[in-house]
Amino acid sequence: MITTIQFKTLDDLYRFYNQAIFGGELSDCIVNMSRHGGAYGFFAANRWRGENETKKIIHEISINPDFMNRDDIEWHSTLVHEMCHLWQEDFGKPSRGGYHNRQWADKMIQVGLMPTDTGEPGGQLTGQRVTHYIIPDGKFEQVFKTLSSEDLQNLRLRYKPTLAAMSGKPFTVGTSGNDDTDNTETEGGEESRSGKRKKYTCGCGCNVWGKSGLILKCGICGTDFIEQ
Repeated sequence: MITTIQFKTLDDLYRFYNQAIFGGELSDCIVNMSRHGGAYGFFAANRWRGENETKKIIHEISINPDFMNRDDIEWHSTLVHEMCHLWQEDFGKPSRGGYHNRQWADKMIQVGLMPTDTGEPGGQLTGQRVTHYIIPDGKFEQVFKTLSSEDLQNLRLRYKPTLAAMSGKPFTVGTSGNDDTDNTETEGGEESRSGKRKKYTCGCGCNVWGKSGLILKCGICGTDFIEQ
């Protein structure tokens, strides 16, 4: 029952924004929740195949639950960000290797989200790792504001993660086995690893970078990050 409620909410949100922002033209999609290092969410094309006679191939959008404790408008914008990748997969020309190209950036701006590789105004619109900020009075913000308090309550996840992502300046977590067809929205721009930034490694092999002397614990394996 809990699983049904959680995932129905995600499906309802996808259907709402598909109709309100994309005119209902986006194809059916599995909206999932999964943790993807250093990202708010990701899009993966052609990840599922139906078992019926049509053998229909469908895409996946996954939202990182560790960042669902943000304001509703913020994590909803992550869903729409990934929906722009789906739009490009079906109607445009995505670049190989998950690169965020100009066609995708133009679509983001059209729907009311400004691409930026830094998370701030003035960042690069395109690149391998690109996030966004909400354009004031843009289409997405206008659509979100049409939701009544009752609508928002009905479209709100009933359960949020108990171990929310750390607040403060984002960092990039090193992961292995990433599929190069994934398009991820990162937490923010990746700073240079030169200068005073140090590498830390935990027991399961994840890496983070920060100033010397930090005390960090891995939320996956529970071991301390050791400064290298």
